[in-house]
Amino acid sequence: MKEEQKILEGSLLGNEENYLKKELYDLIRSDTSILDFLQEAILDGIWFWDLDNPDNVWMSPEYWTTFGYDPKKMPHKSSSWQPIVFEEDLKNIYANFAAHAKDPKIPYDQIVRFRHKLGHTVWIRCRGMMFRDADGKPLKMLGAHTDISKVKEKEEELRLQKAFFEQVITGTNLGTWKWNVKTGATIFNERWAEIIGYNLEELEPVSIDTWMKYAYEKDLEKSNKLLEDHITGKTEVYEYEARMHHKNGNLVWVLGKGKVVSWDEEGNPEWMVGSHQEITDKKKAYERNRQFIKQAPTAIAMFDRNMEYLAASEEWLSVFNLEGQQVLGMSHYEVLPIIGNKWKVSHKKSLQGNVIKNSEERIEKIEGSIQWLSWEFRPWYTDEDEVGGIIIHANDITKIKKKEELKSLLAVAEDQNKRLKNFAHIVSHNLKSHSGNFEMLLDLFVQENPELKYNEIVKLFKTASGHLTETISHLNEVVLMNTSLDENLIGLDIYDATNKTIEGVKAIATEAEVEIRNYVTPDIRILGISAYLDSILLNLITNSIKYSAKNRDSYVELSTKIEKGFVVLSVADNGLGIDLKKHRSKLFGMYKTFHHNKDARGIGLFITKNQIEAMGGKITVKSEVNLGTTFKVYLRYEKN
Repeated sequence: MKEEQKILEGSLLGNEENYLKKELYDLIRSDTSILDFLQEAILDGIWFWDLDNPDNVWMSPEYWTTFGYDPKKMPHKSSSWQPIVFEEDLKNIYANFAAHAKDPKIPYDQIVRFRHKLGHTVWIRCRGMMFRDADGKPLKMLGAHTDISKVKEKEEELRLQKAFFEQVITGTNLGTWKWNVKTGATIFNERWAEIIGYNLEELEPVSIDTWMKYAYEKDLEKSNKLLEDHITGKTEVYEYEARMHHKNGNLVWVLGKGKVVSWDEEGNPEWMVGSHQEITDKKKAYERNRQFIKQAPTAIAMFDRNMEYLAASEEWLSVFNLEGQQVLGMSHYEVLPIIGNKWKVSHKKSLQGNVIKNSEERIEKIEGSIQWLSWEFRPWYTDEDEVGGIIIHANDITKIKKKEELKSLLAVAEDQNKRLKNFAHIVSHNLKSHSGNFEMLLDLFVQENPELKYNEIVKLFKTASGHLTETISHLNEVVLMNTSLDENLIGLDIYDATNKTIEGVKAIATEAEVEIRNYVTPDIRILGISAYLDSILLNLITNSIKYSAKNRDSYVELSTKIEKGFVVLSVADNGLGIDLKKHRSKLFGMYKTFHHNKDARGIGLFITKNQIEAMGGKITVKSEVNLGTTFKVYLRYEKN
């Protein structure tokens, strides 16, 4: 204690002698509590005030150097320090002085702002104690200054930081949490509770169990794994997306982020802080986008910034032969290593906000096959207008490329087809002349030799000649049909043509007891060739009559409708029907018959199909055995 007193005395003694200084030293020697007081304070100045002579106050050199003044030039007067105190703080000094003088139990302890000689503010903690006489009257007062300017600067920094973070939290609507990993003690803000529909008071008492209670169980397992990765140093930040049970019974999505901010001496986590942000609407929007991509009719896929699959359409899986594989969450580079590695440069450019396109790219697959693709990389953006990943749209153009490779072959084939047409014209014309000559010579021979008219060999020649003439006639008709596209098609009234054909077959329909129902719409005109239209109607109607069922009331029903630029003529019956499983491929073939009818030649449907196609149309058929047949003839609509 004596050494401490000597040190203190040495620090207080100065060149200038003063009766108050001597009296203070005497008091220190006699009253150890004064020394304790000085030892407790962090001293940046000491003053000793004579309350009976209030203008007299002794101030240590440190007192003035703290404020930038030379102690030798400063008088030991009350009037010397008061002008450098902030006016409002000076009022507080007087008030605190009066209270302490009246009641020693009220401490003289306050924060006072002084103006430094250079103009800046010096924050001082000013503490004091009064010496009183036997009656309790204050006689002297000892004070100590502690410069807390740096502390106040830090406080101001912290205040600004707190205000900033509070504004961030308020502006972003974040729920916050603090968790003592050791004890489980947890602190939530009001917004954390609001996200799940509660106020904080309703959740009291809160702990880490509060989070576990309201977190969706499956998501909690994943969250715990991510927490473990962060605590063990595998990740810098604990980040997760999880569902929580809302008070109204629904589930809400939150994006959670957290970090360990303090560790104990053994390296174990102590405190963690973090936030919750509600992302329910964002997750719903993402899910809608994911479902849209999944159901898109084209090859399209959505990836995050790490090129991991977020969604992929069925067509995408088909184009890249990924049907049945689980690709969500997997890297594109792992799923399709050859294509993925070729696209890496484009991926990086697109992540920078660029749209990258390629009209055709040749891909050689592992098994050696060639695939041609056209593709487009397009970045997608988060609500914060940051690139969240890439959407890739691809087209498999392999078939198109193969077709292009066949263009030259098609040109050759077209040239050969023209030559074949010319050849067919020549053949049909020449054969027709020769067959006519043969038939004429055979007739002359019979006239010269009437006794041979019924000769079996002559009869066979006569039959063969007739068949040859008929065949050549059919061939000639087909040739004419294949060249008719070069002719001008004219507008024809299909209703009039139908009525005319029905009139022509009325007798055979009556004989076969088949009812013909005409529901063709009047005033509908097609583009066609009159002779072809008559032939088509005649062939289809007479076929329905010829192959009608004998065990029920038979009918043929004709109707029309407009469909995508075509007049669709429907010819339906309830006749014998055709087994399409057996005969569909040869239904319109030449000389093909299906019902063992002795009069059937198998040329009618062949000619009908060629006539329809020659006019730019098509024909389809539906049929069931013993139920009937429906032919639909698509003819070009004049108005279109």
